[in-house]
Amino acid sequence: MRTQTIFGTLVALIPLGLALPQTTDDTTSFSAANTIERDVAIIGGGSSGTHAAIQIKDAGKKVVVIEKTGELGGHVKTYTAKSGVRVNYGPSNFQNYKAVQDFFGRFKIPLTNYVQPGTSDTYADFDTGKAVPNGTLPTPDFTAYLAQVKKYPWIGQSWNIPKPIPEDLLLPFGQFVEKYSLQNVAYSIAQFATGNGNVFEQPTIYIMKSVDADYIDSIVGGSAVAPASYDTHSLFERALTALGSDVLLSSTVSSAKRSSKGIELVVNTPNGKKLIKAKKLLVTAPPKLNNVQPLGLDNKEQGIFSKLISKGLYLQLFDNTGLKTGVRYYNAKVTSANYHVPKLPDTQFIWATKDTQTFWTWYSSPAELSKSVVEADVIADVTKLGGGKKPTLLVSYDASPVSVGVTAAQIKAGFYDDFNSLQGYKNTWYTGSAWVSDHSAALWNNTNAVLLPALLA
Repeated sequence: MRTQTIFGTLVALIPLGLALPQTTDDTTSFSAANTIERDVAIIGGGSSGTHAAIQIKDAGKKVVVIEKTGELGGHVKTYTAKSGVRVNYGPSNFQNYKAVQDFFGRFKIPLTNYVQPGTSDTYADFDTGKAVPNGTLPTPDFTAYLAQVKKYPWIGQSWNIPKPIPEDLLLPFGQFVEKYSLQNVAYSIAQFATGNGNVFEQPTIYIMKSVDADYIDSIVGGSAVAPASYDTHSLFERALTALGSDVLLSSTVSSAKRSSKGIELVVNTPNGKKLIKAKKLLVTAPPKLNNVQPLGLDNKEQGIFSKLISKGLYLQLFDNTGLKTGVRYYNAKVTSANYHVPKLPDTQFIWATKDTQTFWTWYSSPAELSKSVVEADVIADVTKLGGGKKPTLLVSYDASPVSVGVTAAQIKAGFYDDFNSLQGYKNTWYTGSAWVSDHSAALWNNTNAVLLPALLA
């Protein structure tokens, strides 16, 4: 049997809480009623931003969260189907770390072992709509891959890269697969590393960070957990209630002043502009240059952030599909070229959900694409697999930018030393997938062990 692919540990950071372009605001004209003073300000109320806010508030410090959208949770998305069933189309399971147990336990949300919705798997070429013959894909054995990953126990939790950097980590992953005879897991790892573009072209270090030993244990070993209700967004709904007025929804930062003396943020809110004065700032937005520009970057910051590039990831929900009830569809090629993995951009999965009529699709691209292009491509794939029936699009979500990183040459040149040097610079700290890992569990671990001591000091 091939390993069932389970996802749902993507980090929710796309609601940035930042506005473009950088503007100059007069911070001397704000009344006391329009001035908010806090110990810590957090930009972005996704998975890591919300978790950090709760930890800071529970520690007795004053916090405020600036969130661009109308809810907390970022990539954590839940849709209520016509049947009333709540359907996740974002992060839905987690590595079973203590940080995960504690965060769900904080809101008295019971956890259970995660089982991906659906009853069977079909591997098909989405270009033709035809299933690939049984035996086309090898049965994965992760022993050899795990032996390599375990050489780097830090890899899932930080960018504290040893010096000199092991050359294996800089190899394109396709070359790494050939070097260590990992062909029988190449297809599975490419599916697990969704959002990394064409996986076999990426530096191995990025793929290992996405598919580390704990992740393999969670999906292959069955240790992944989820809320017993399978409604992941309920965690963030309860967090919003707990934070109350400490969250500014539908709000963005228009300008900032940051120094060793503290932070000033001018924020556009539904109730007009507010001035936030804080001792420290935590930024959870993907650190692409255009995202963080409103922070008033200096030359050092500009130089570091300008090197970062990213990929595209798009999620949709459909009904009226003509697809078989309970089936999880995986895009696969008959030819062994590229290890049976489709060349991106393309739809990678079409999955059954808790609602029998609703299917969840994942579309990945090496570069960000327009929503209309993505939707047309996905609809065409679902139509072919569903026997010609055009589906009804229920939800379309752009999770880009994802897999924010740099080239192998830049990693070798010491990029991550420069990147990490920004932590605490101008009283500003950072978290998110680009800083730690793709997985919420690892981010929450890092917040508890590394960020909180700095932010609470």
